[in-house]
Amino acid sequence: MHDFRSFVNLLEESGDVVHIKKEVDPKFVLSALIHKLELAGKAFVFENVTGAKLPLIGGLLLDLERVARVHKISPAKKFTRAQHADLVLEATDNPIAPIVVNGGPTKEVINIGDDVDVYELPVPTFFEDDTGPFITGAVGITRNPSNGVLNVGCYRGLIMGKNKISINASTFSDLRRFYQTAEEAGDGMYIALAIGVHPALLMAAASKTPNDISEFDVASALAGKPFELVKCETSDLLVPADAEIIIEGKINFDDKIWQTLGEFPGQYGPEIDPTTEILAITRRKDSKFFSVMAGPALEHANLGYCAVYDMERIVTNSLKKQFPNIKDLNLMCDPPVTGPMFQLFISIDKKDDEEPNQLIRAAFEAAGGIYPISRIVKRIVVVDEDVDIKSYRDIEWAIWSRVADESKILLLPGYLSWEVDRASDKEKGSVRVGIDATKKLADVDKLKRPVVPGYDDVRLEDYL
Repeated sequence: MHDFRSFVNLLEESGDVVHIKKEVDPKFVLSALIHKLELAGKAFVFENVTGAKLPLIGGLLLDLERVARVHKISPAKKFTRAQHADLVLEATDNPIAPIVVNGGPTKEVINIGDDVDVYELPVPTFFEDDTGPFITGAVGITRNPSNGVLNVGCYRGLIMGKNKISINASTFSDLRRFYQTAEEAGDGMYIALAIGVHPALLMAAASKTPNDISEFDVASALAGKPFELVKCETSDLLVPADAEIIIEGKINFDDKIWQTLGEFPGQYGPEIDPTTEILAITRRKDSKFFSVMAGPALEHANLGYCAVYDMERIVTNSLKKQFPNIKDLNLMCDPPVTGPMFQLFISIDKKDDEEPNQLIRAAFEAAGGIYPISRIVKRIVVVDEDVDIKSYRDIEWAIWSRVADESKILLLPGYLSWEVDRASDKEKGSVRVGIDATKKLADVDKLKRPVVPGYDDVRLEDYL
């Protein structure tokens, strides 16, 4: 598996990296260019960001083909989301402990105390109503206060001063629980942000790992060898020895602020979070600052899918116990189609016409690990086996071809949503929609889809 630098080199060799040498303003101009480069499918290096001493790099994991190349899987173009889920879940089930080393490239430059200046980093201000510039490509490292296990997650960080940031902890994040525990106990709390890390750690940090397993263990399993960790300069936290940049900080629960960033649903995400004093910044001599485009962006969404893999497994196993004729399940979170809420598509070999509606109601009540289905899923669609639940187009075809009357559409009011559903009424909740897009059993023959026998076995290139 490629690490951060070897993967960048691979993309450079294949001509997938665009270098911008002209000076770029980090406020809005940088994010506009990043977004345009993402749409063009390009990774990028901005070598001259106004006011910064380091270059900015990003666009590395825009699609599944890039993810496959990280894992050295060929042919990369046929790599699927299900294959990636299998890799992440296999690593979660078979973790490998990291090892602690005495030093590493991330210690080549060490700035502590008055020498700290986060403004040296090329941090973008993405959208017009953002509170300020945000670090978006870091993984946050803390210790679980209940068991001391190192925890790694993906958190945004607002730059507030040369040695001050605010690190966001969303409702369902481990960090939110750790914040609450430390504040209630009156304890101090340390955190480190690692920027420019092995892709395996990005994937593990974005996924959901059991509380007694560190994401470093999962990342080591994904990479096929133990991660090397080194001790922070100002705390007992351990960080990747080969990271481009490490920011070490201490949380101040007596100083909380509102922060707002344009988020993945294509709307703003206001949050209240404590501030963090930056105690040290260590880095490589030739370090690059890794950034992920905020909002409904490709790399953001691609990494975000890691968070639902375990949830899909939990929901699938739970529902199959009640409905053994379920064939497949797809939890879809591609923005901007689904906005702030997910959709759940289920294919079934139904035995009676009442079964899809029963399945929809059961699915909305299903647990999904830390994510209850009812809190994050807006619409559930049940289809027949002949519909591709990985294809949004096929799902829509089934709805408009097989829903004939109102009995096949369920409106379920009063559900609580997670905080990114800004349209939800806090008192009344919000509606959930269930659609039975299966054929009525009496109509099976007349609603049969036209199929070319052996289609997948016929290769056009054999006849050219």
